[in-house]
Amino acid sequence: MQKIDPTKAIEIRPGVWWLGWPDYDAGFSNNPYLILEGEEAILIDPGSRLEEHWSWVRKKIESVIPIEKITTVIVHHQDPDLCAAIPLIEEIVGVDNFDIITSERTALFIPYYGVRTQVTAITDGDRLEIGENGRYLQFITTPYLHFPGAFVTYDSKEKILFSSDIFAGFSVNWSLFADEYYVEAIKTFSQPYFPAKRHVLNFLNKIANLEIDLICPQHGSIIPKEKIPAAIETLRNLEVGIWK
Repeated sequence: MQKIDPTKAIEIRPGVWWLGWPDYDAGFSNNPYLILEGEEAILIDPGSRLEEHWSWVRKKIESVIPIEKITTVIVHHQDPDLCAAIPLIEEIVGVDNFDIITSERTALFIPYYGVRTQVTAITDGDRLEIGENGRYLQFITTPYLHFPGAFVTYDSKEKILFSSDIFAGFSVNWSLFADEYYVEAIKTFSQPYFPAKRHVLNFLNKIANLEIDLICPQHGSIIPKEKIPAAIETLRNLEVGIWK
């Protein structure tokens, strides 16, 4: 695997950038992403407002585009490690000068971070057309993984599943791309976090017919195509709802 510099924005597919920050001490790395398509700049799960986190993300965005160019922010659920930075984006881009896309349930919580921009709520199967060549982002609801209003996003062009907390991992031995041990990191994250097996199976059924070349979770490591089958089987066979 090519050695990467985690202090830099990494182009993981043409026009798709990893903007994350590794946390080797906590084993809780966070992964915002940026998609550029024509005049559109889509920021996915921008993250925490803590200075040590936001400074990473801001620097990486600015190494690719001016922050003022952001047109859309997608947040997959309401937790502060995804949403809390949105007011900092508003300070730069301006209120209502970009779109915020999330689920209906999550939309109820976003204003509690001090967000003033209007939020657009999606439902299962909704699509956002981007660019002029038929590319779209498809939104797939994933209830109770881990939040009732959680969802994931599928990029039709690059065949990327932005999977939020699903396929996420805890690991102090972080690497940008998953290695052969990453399935254990998935278990460590998911077993206590997901409440019931039926919700996991419901999600796997929803994505069964998607052509996926890359899975990009919000925590942990990016899963390349050759490791996706093992990651799916790990999730399928988990005993979830465990807290010791």
